[in-house]
Amino acid sequence: MKYLSFILLLFVAFFAQAQSPTALKVDQMPYFSGVEKLKDGSAEKRNESNRRIIEFVGASLVYPDSAKINGIEGTVFLRFTINRAGKLVNPRLLYDIGFGCGEEALRIVREMPDWAPALLDGKPVPVDLDLPIKFELVDDQILAGYTLVWGDLDSDVVTKKKLIQLMGEPLIALDEKGEEVDLLELKVAIVKNDEISRESMSDGSFTKKQKRLIRWLRRSQLLELVGTVQKGGKFYFIHRELKCTKCFSLHIPFF
Repeated sequence: MKYLSFILLLFVAFFAQAQSPTALKVDQMPYFSGVEKLKDGSAEKRNESNRRIIEFVGASLVYPDSAKINGIEGTVFLRFTINRAGKLVNPRLLYDIGFGCGEEALRIVREMPDWAPALLDGKPVPVDLDLPIKFELVDDQILAGYTLVWGDLDSDVVTKKKLIQLMGEPLIALDEKGEEVDLLELKVAIVKNDEISRESMSDGSFTKKQKRLIRWLRRSQLLELVGTVQKGGKFYFIHRELKCTKCFSLHIPFF
């Protein structure tokens, strides 16, 4: 199965003089939000600014369903202006790969916080920034050390009665330090003879359909839970399989 991730690179370009009175060269390029306490002009501040851009895009990006379904990959190029007040204005597409990827890239930059503006002779000036975002479908990546916790369930063998009791409990993703992280997507699947027979996706919380699917689980079948989390600008997957004992068919219609 193929899943999604993205790679983000940052390039900069300036207004041509015919487009703006801004000079072609500035003394200091814009900084992304959150690095105000670091020293201007330092490599540390520039690296932290770039890291925060990647982190912001990583937490915001949602791979469009139409692009996933059609196996669309490639790089979307955008250009936007950081004005004298540090506001991001006039975002536009330079190159789009279609299937909603360009719209998603524009949505992300429109939601960016204010920047520290570029400086020329100590005064704020507007500049353009070019931002390519690469949409890439990659093979399944399992994130070691992360776990899925469901209520007080401490075993991978569970009864149907226990599963029903757990229905009201959320599924929580924990990192290697035991700290909770955002669960971006949740897949619930029934596995029989090493093949998925039924499955359902959600935005990270159990849906009514997924709960109904869990009630459908029978003996000799496995319940597979797959959570999607984001780390370092990429998406990863946490798996947990539960074997059900004392399972029986409740003859509940599945839809």
